[in-house]
Amino acid sequence: MCCLFCRSEENLTKEHVFPAFMGGELAVRNGSCKRCNREFSVAEAALKKATIPLLNLLQIKNRYGVVPNAPLNVEIRGLDLKKLPAFLDGKGEINLLNVVRESVSEDGRKLRQGFFITKEDGDRFVERGRAQGREVKDIGVPHEIVIEADYTVPLPFIESFEARKVAAKIAMTAIAFEYGIPFALSPQFDAFRKVCVAKAAQDLRVWFFANEGFMSAHIRTAHQHSVMCYLSAGRRKGWALVTLFGGLSYLMEVAAEYTEREKQFSIFYDAASKKRVNPIVLADEMTLIGHVRSPATKFENRNAVDEQWFPIISAFCSQKGIEARRIGEKKHETT
Repeated sequence: MCCLFCRSEENLTKEHVFPAFMGGELAVRNGSCKRCNREFSVAEAALKKATIPLLNLLQIKNRYGVVPNAPLNVEIRGLDLKKLPAFLDGKGEINLLNVVRESVSEDGRKLRQGFFITKEDGDRFVERGRAQGREVKDIGVPHEIVIEADYTVPLPFIESFEARKVAAKIAMTAIAFEYGIPFALSPQFDAFRKVCVAKAAQDLRVWFFANEGFMSAHIRTAHQHSVMCYLSAGRRKGWALVTLFGGLSYLMEVAAEYTEREKQFSIFYDAASKKRVNPIVLADEMTLIGHVRSPATKFENRNAVDEQWFPIISAFCSQKGIEARRIGEKKHETT
């Protein structure tokens, strides 16, 4: 056996189809060497950082069973405090953090205002202020306070180099998972292998898209990741569609000179249960990939993707009693 990406026979390790940080457990044994695995890990780390609010919202656990904390914007009514640093932990609980802010009064004096979670932290702040000869005023805490918090799930990550690289890696690993490493190592996939290990954006031929027909082909959830692949004997080419979180989809050509029998397959995976699932799909891979490659598709249009993905996120939030809204077409963000 050798690495799916560079053909090295040394230091082989398993390669996940879908990254572990987004709930993936399907893996190809000895699918990549440590060097290639490390390079993909760098891309996955960047994608993970960009999707932390989404992973927290969906309560997706990583390989260690941990849901990442998500940064929050917090406002406390009764104290007139806004944009306090805080985070939402994996249990859905709001955790406030200590903060000290500096400002200037109307008469030009420098002011330092602190907000502290414990009395001990507040007392230390007061003691330091008095030791420095500062006037200290305790604003106190009202009997009733209301905490309001929100966070934003930004969509720009979908067009990043790292997201495209991860999508390509998913497609290549899925082919090996479905048909075996020897098949995935055949020369007909060599051009795509170069795409997977590309280090420059211009060499990474992976496109994100929006397509209503593709989206309506089966029931989607925010926890669903999938790969659809069609290898055409007639056209001597192959394509793959990779979809993350139910509606963030990429198209890529996986074989430029396909020479074997026609093949097609799909892998649907639920990140919540960490199991492969089998939804009812209204068309086969050949038909759906053909439709995506038609003029009906909007490629590289972030707003179109945001528009088609938001109902999936909104449906999830509605089930959880969470208010969700699109911020607007200019910012292309969902909150």
